[in-house]
This record gives sequence, structure tokens and C-alpha cells, in this order.
Amino acid sequence: MGFCGKRCGAITLFSTGTILIILGLVLALFWGSLYNQILSNELILTNHSRSYELWKETPIPMYLSLYLFNWTNAGQVLQSKWAVKPELQECGPYVFSEHHIRVNLLWNDNGTVTYQQKRIWHFIPELSNGSLSDKITNLNPVVATIGSKIKDLNSSTIRKLVNFALKGLEHSIVTTKTVDELLFTGFDDNVLQVVSKLKIKGLDIPFTKFGWFYMRNNSATYDGTFTIYTGKTDLQRVGIMDLWNGQARTSYYDNYCGDINGTSGELWPPVKDYQEVAIFSSDICSSITITYNSTEVVDGVAGKKYVGTDYVFDNGTKYPEQACYYSKPTPSGIRDVSKCRFGAPLFVSYPHFYLADPVYKNAVKGLHPDKTKHEMYITLEPSSGIPLDARAQLQINLFVEPIESMSMFENIKPTYMPMLWFSQTATLTNKYAHMVRVLLVMDNVGLYVGWTAFGVGLLSSLIAIFIICRQEWHEKEEERLLDNEQPQS
Repeated sequence: MGFCGKRCGAITLFSTGTILIILGLVLALFWGSLYNQILSNELILTNHSRSYELWKETPIPMYLSLYLFNWTNAGQVLQSKWAVKPELQECGPYVFSEHHIRVNLLWNDNGTVTYQQKRIWHFIPELSNGSLSDKITNLNPVVATIGSKIKDLNSSTIRKLVNFALKGLEHSIVTTKTVDELLFTGFDDNVLQVVSKLKIKGLDIPFTKFGWFYMRNNSATYDGTFTIYTGKTDLQRVGIMDLWNGQARTSYYDNYCGDINGTSGELWPPVKDYQEVAIFSSDICSSITITYNSTEVVDGVAGKKYVGTDYVFDNGTKYPEQACYYSKPTPSGIRDVSKCRFGAPLFVSYPHFYLADPVYKNAVKGLHPDKTKHEMYITLEPSSGIPLDARAQLQINLFVEPIESMSMFENIKPTYMPMLWFSQTATLTNKYAHMVRVLLVMDNVGLYVGWTAFGVGLLSSLIAIFIICRQEWHEKEEERLLDNEQPQS
């Protein structure tokens, strides 16, 4: 009975070990594929996936910090006929919370989804340096836009007519408004009504008030209509733009510069093998390509950090493929977005003309480019593409120059005048960082469990074999002793 019990136990141990060996091998060899399938199901954009929950209404706190430039010596510059450089004082930040909601979703048969987005801002006084009632003096964007449009019409008669109207309204190229008026509330400008009544072709301006963010807060239509890939047919394309306003390219730039590419900035594919990533911005009707720089750890999660380099605003001198962003010879460091912004003479750059040709910074006083403050970046977890930390930063500049027959534009020195710059920031919260850490740990859990089960099973089987062999040896030894004890006949 005792021997049978030990033998049965050893056989049971051997059977269990064999099962563990098989299960362990299967888990270790096929866990990678199973994990990738699980990850895919979570990352693909469907109306029940985890990525959809995070994308539909972004739960990560986002902030928009706005810095406005106050032109402190405007009167002196105008009086000197621009012999004196404009001197600028940076005011702010004026900080707003920012919340994104995707609306009017349409799931398409080709593995894409079409949607619009609402961006909602609320002022946060306790995080701001200043109030919305602060007064800011700078170029008058309305007058600058009209001047640019008049110049393009190339008609001295029209220029004289509009100049007469502006003088009659006692308009100036400089204006002083509150931060609130310049940003979201907007301000009335009677020159808009006058220009509208003149009904001059090419001088149409599609707004009655001006504000840099006027009519944008809580608007579902301002940013346009986006169509992105869901990743259903190819996970490497999840979040990639397919169409904007129903088109695969814009008419604002030639060649590849007009192509709609990159992501909208919040949903990304896995970026393990990406040295560059692109972000499409409806604000500038084009994409910005940023470059891998380093590995950064955010709340215990390692990510690939991509930064904005001199490539973004190069004029084609250093990077020939960037030349299509420039319609005329211009030093590197800015991008012309005037066609995208109703013909306003708008140019974007990095804040304080960081990484730009010194000619821009040297045209004014008060700018101090700083990599630490003015570099834009995004850090992405490589396996999932989940954004860990982001800081998108751009500066809006107005270009002014002399215009024939326009008295208020006389004697102006051609200048790219900084108006404001913004910093849009978002960092993964501890709650969601923990979720990412769990997701990443799962990649190795199955492998470890599989090989552990295999090891335990192998050891168990070897022990069982040893026990069985030992018992058989004892059995044979006992039989031999019994044979030796038999009496000789």
C-alpha cells in the first residue's frame, strides 16, 4: 500500500508537471501574439474600446497659457517714422482650462471616422499673471488685414478710396484693447462695416468683430471636419488624418506641403519605429513634423520625446522639401498662414522667434528666445502611442510694410510684429499613468508566467521520474536480497 501510494503520487506529480510544461510553453510562445491582440483591441478606435473613451471626451487636464505682447513705445516709433525699433513687453500668462469633445461622429466603411470637435475654455485667475481687463497696445489686426488685402488688389484708386475712409474714421495702425476683447469677446471696429458697404471684390472680411479666439469657444464647426483612421484595417494608422473638410489636401500650399498628414495630436499609433511624427493643425491649415530627441520617464512610464527643431520653419535652404511652404524668398523661422486666415498677413513661428533667423528678433526689442521656455514637444509611450506629456507652442506675428497711397502705412519699416504666443499643455495624470503601467506590465506577465509554469512543470516531472526510478531500484534491490536469502538445496 505504501509503495503504491508513493508510486501513484509520483505519477500524479509527473502528470501535473507535464501539463504545466505544455501550458507554460504555449503561454510563453504565444503570449506575445495574444497580448498584441488585446492591445490592438484597446487601441483601435471603436465605440466600445478604451482609446475611444479617452478620445471622445478627453479626461486629461489641459491648459492654454496665452502671452500677449504690449507695444510700449508705439507713439515714439510712429513719430520717428519707424527710425526707432518697436519695444515689446510680454504680458501674462493668461491661463485657461481647455476641454475637448468630439461630436457628430460618422463611422465610415473604409476604416475611418468623421467628426467635429468642440474646444471649451475657461479662464483660471489663480493660475494667471494678470486679469482679462489688462490693456494691451499693439498693431490693429483689422487695419493690418485691410492694408494687406488692398496691397494685393494692386489698384491705386481703391487704395485712395479706402485710405480716405480710414482717415475719416480716424483709424490708426495701433490699437489698445483689453485682453478679453483681444482674445474671446472680440471688439467692434467700424472700419469693418465701412469696408463691407464698399463691396470691393477681394476686400471681403468674413467677420463683424475681431478677437484671436472670437466665436471659437464651444464651437463645433470652427476647426472644421476631420476624418481619421480608426486602426481597424491597420493599427499603425490609428489616429492618422485622412481628410480635412472632406479633402486630402489643402489649396494653401503646393506639393507635399498641402497634403493632409499626421495626427490631430491626441490619438497616435504605436511609435516604436518612428524617428519623426507629424501633427496636423487646423489653426495653420498644415502639419508640423517633430523629431525624436530622447527617452523621458513620466510618472514611471518611459516614452519617446519628440521636439520641434529648425526643420519645422526652414525655408528650404537646409531642408529643400520645406521650400513649398514659402511663396517668396523669406529667411527661415516663420510660416506664412495668410491664405489660411482670410488673407490676414499672419505668420507663425516658435515663441520669441526661437530657432529663427536673427533678422526677426533683431527687428524689435524685448524678445528672449529660450529653449527651456519655448521648445515644443510631445512624449509618447512607444508601444501604445499614448501621449504622456505635451507642450504645443506657437507665436502669431503680423507682417506690416509700406503700402502706396495708404497714409497710415507710410514710412513703415517691413516688420514681422509679434502679437501673442500660446502654450498648450497636457500631462498624463497618475490615475491614467497607472493604467498605462499595468498595460505595459502585461506584456511580460504572460511570458514570465509561461516560463515559470514550464520550469515548475519540468522540475516536477524530473522529481516524479526520480521517485519512480528510485522506487523501482528499491524494488529490484529487495528482490535481489530475497533471492540471496533462499536456502541452498
